[in-house]
Amino acid sequence: MHDLAVCLHDMARIRRERGSGRMLAQMEFLFQATRPALSYMPMHDHTCYELVYYRSGKGVTRFNGQGYSYKPGTYAIVAAGTLHDERRTEDTDVLFVGFRLLRKEAQLTEGLYEDQPASPILPLLLSMVSEMQEQRAYYADQLNAYVSSIVIAHLRTADSGVSGGSVDHLLYARTFIDENCNQKITIEELAEMVGYSYHHFRHLFKKKFGLSPIAYLLLKRIQRAEHLLLHTSLPVTSIAMDCGFSNDAQFCTLFKREKGESPRAFRLNRSRRQEDAAPLSQPQTRPLI
Repeated sequence: MHDLAVCLHDMARIRRERGSGRMLAQMEFLFQATRPALSYMPMHDHTCYELVYYRSGKGVTRFNGQGYSYKPGTYAIVAAGTLHDERRTEDTDVLFVGFRLLRKEAQLTEGLYEDQPASPILPLLLSMVSEMQEQRAYYADQLNAYVSSIVIAHLRTADSGVSGGSVDHLLYARTFIDENCNQKITIEELAEMVGYSYHHFRHLFKKKFGLSPIAYLLLKRIQRAEHLLLHTSLPVTSIAMDCGFSNDAQFCTLFKREKGESPRAFRLNRSRRQEDAAPLSQPQTRPLI
């Protein structure tokens, strides 16, 4: 009798957990894409939840006043009506699925999450892509089943899976300059990237790092040019282009202003110093017999 009571209690608990018996979620859209480095998706929103899974690449996505630095194996959860954008510093492979929750008790917290090695989320997303491409019988029901399983997997692991959180916007801007100083970068674009006005960004950057953004960008370009002048045989014109300068005239003017000599003189003088500093070869001696 006791065993029967336990069994009946368990069955009642299972029925409560099943709720209405409906699917937990309904898929609205599904896409996969490769977004090129240095591209930008402006602020936008959706009428449903969106899960964005980053299979490769690095960049920053912003929503609710926070910046989140994504990397391979992370995914963002964005609620309906939330404005969000995305700026990529590397080529980024993404899978994104839009869905509605069909049960009120299931609510998702917005944020960037780190997927776990044993998590089924990525395999489920890939199964959804295959299902969408093949469109076999009952594929719509199967897609809803997959997205419901994704929601369940996320809810079960979210507490331990939350990624690092908000980004130091100024440090991110400096790192972006470090990694992309050879690209065409404007301070207006950097300010927009991290969510500041031009003048506020310039003030905060100089206060934190001791140099204005444009001065720091020039410093990194000059350092890159120094390396290429000393360690390659590239002509000055090629080095100017490779370091993000508009032309070799601008490069030569700014380089001389910062270093006190032209790029050609810098290369020649350093080469002579290296030759002068080279050790003299030791005279060979014959062993005494």
